[in-house]
Amino acid sequence: MVSDNAAHHREAAGRHQVAAQNHERAARFWDEQRDPERAELQREMAEYERHGAELERRWAELIDDPDGARTDTSAGELVRRHTRQAAKHGSWILMQLANTLERSAGLAEKHAQRREQAGRADDAAAERHAAKRAHEAAQRARSQAEEWLQIMKNRK
Repeated sequence: MVSDNAAHHREAAGRHQVAAQNHERAARFWDEQRDPERAELQREMAEYERHGAELERRWAELIDDPDGARTDTSAGELVRRHTRQAAKHGSWILMQLANTLERSAGLAEKHAQRREQAGRADDAAAERHAAKRAHEAAQRARSQAEEWLQIMKNRK
């Protein structure tokens, strides 16, 4: 009975992984359709499903070895696990921020074009400056996200 329960959690983890892949595929589709809001929502759902898969795997491990899960896990390992989870989540948040900043930069560029067409060169220059700063901030956020992922990989 106990091993059946663990198998159930492993199967559930597999279903979460498949769902995450489907959401990633849907995000690419919405990117191609130039619908960033739907693409972002699909990416968030993929992350949610990956997290669900991780939780299901942890449940299966706990069921397989209920005493070992409590006694063999050192405080250091728990801290490392939580650090990895926090780094992964922080990286995801930074990537979402970068995507939002890129969309903001795109809007500023469109505003700049409209203002230039309306003969408002000073306003267009200000919009281009805002777009440039948003692009730079997005690049910094992506760089920090990648740095967190690298730290996570190095500490496994």
